Amino acid sequence: INRGKRTVPKGAELLVGECHQYEAIESMLAGRKFDAVIDFLCYTTGELRNSFMLYSRHCSQYIYISSCAVYDTRIKGVKSENAAKVLPIWKYSADKWNSEVLLADLAVGSPCRITVVRPSVTYGDTRIPYGIMPPYGYHWTLAARILAGKPIIRWNGGVNRCNMMRVEDFAVGCVGLIGNPRAYGEAFNICGDEMPSFNDVTAVLSDLLGKKAIVVDVSSEFYAKEFPSKAGEILGGRSLDSLNSNKKIKSVVSAFNPTIGLRKGIAQTLDAYKRQN
Repeated sequence: INRGKRTVPKGAELLVGECHQYEAIESMLAGRKFDAVIDFLCYTTGELRNSFMLYSRHCSQYIYISSCAVYDTRIKGVKSENAAKVLPIWKYSADKWNSEVLLADLAVGSPCRITVVRPSVTYGDTRIPYGIMPPYGYHWTLAARILAGKPIIRWNGGVNRCNMMRVEDFAVGCVGLIGNPRAYGEAFNICGDEMPSFNDVTAVLSDLLGKKAIVVDVSSEFYAKEFPSKAGEILGGRSLDSLNSNKKIKSVVSAFNPTIGLRKGIAQTLDAYKRQN
């Protein structure tokens, strides 16, 4: 189900609708039942409640895409699924975690099984995994600035690290949870093995584009002050390491084994933008 602005893979059925128009979607789904619904578009408890109450009537398993942002990254170390939550400075972190808690409550007594998926930084043909960026689909802006010799912003010295993974690798783990009894009532980090820094991303971009990035350093606090709508993400997300374990998903989905490294993955993203142009 999407708004019909993107093509879908051959063999997939597209239902055109806006995700929060629940009555219209209910009409489209009348009398239909699915093995699973995977919801990527719930960001608040209100959205989660409406989504689960609708889709749980039409599927055997509800898979909620949460985020590794639920962990309290002020605490150092690699985070397993049971690590401490939440990071109060970042509303997204609190909202995702509160939605997970609500989902567990709503599922009590429901015949619909639930599974929670927590991605880290996941990117594909519409995203370059670098800091605060324009909306997905417009990330060529970063490459264009580098090619034009225009400066790009680096915060906190670019040293912060996080798991990064292409969507193709993510899909293997996520699909492997559908109808998997070991996934019922469980949460999984689905994230890459690699934990590069944002400096690593800049270096790969410079190399692939054949032009060294001109970097302007600003403090995270200054960046957040000048961009208040993203302050929580800057201070609570991109300025702290987000290192997450994928051991649990590997133990449940044997096929999950990320194979697309940072250089290859970013090269695929840049190639996709070039094809569009």
